[in-house]
Amino acid sequence: MRRALSALPLLSLLALAPACDSDEADPGDAFRNGLDVNVQLMQADGGEEDGTILWEIGDVEIYEGSAQDGNLSLYIENNTIYTAEGVQTCIINAPYLNSAVREVRTANSTDVLFTVWDDYVFEGEVDVKITNFGHMKKLFGAQLLFQFSTNEVYLGEKRDGYRLIKATADVENQSDGRRLLIAALITGECGASGMPGYTF
Repeated sequence: MRRALSALPLLSLLALAPACDSDEADPGDAFRNGLDVNVQLMQADGGEEDGTILWEIGDVEIYEGSAQDGNLSLYIENNTIYTAEGVQTCIINAPYLNSAVREVRTANSTDVLFTVWDDYVFEGEVDVKITNFGHMKKLFGAQLLFQFSTNEVYLGEKRDGYRLIKATADVENQSDGRRLLIAALITGECGASGMPGYTF
């Protein structure tokens, strides 16, 4: 009887596992949420805006330039990024259940390109035991790529003042997947062309 009772907590945990790990629940499905809206991204080199639309992100399509020009670059299905030709390039992953960390990996590999936490995007995989500001701040010098602030994307920390992108909508409060996608567009990963004049 004692053995049967001790198995009950394990069974209840296992019963929850399919809901967390199945394709239906998709814990890494961070590309879209209620805050994601169509957005145009323009270069804002060091705070100077020239008005040129680099990319427009729709619901699941990403265009080079304005969407009305029809230059489809990438598209999204579930958590996967594809080129316009249908080649799978990257996947959004939630590496830990109930974590505030999301990653984008290259397709069919375990290589992590970027990790998003709060309004920060880091290069590669983030290796911290606890994701709080103190622990994450220690990674700023070595791994921080971008900070999102309202409708702007900064190279490194916002306090350094180097603004790369100006957006037509609030990008800071859009989904983790949307912010990871913007990081891929800027750096030229996942089939994107990259931001003109920059090498990351």
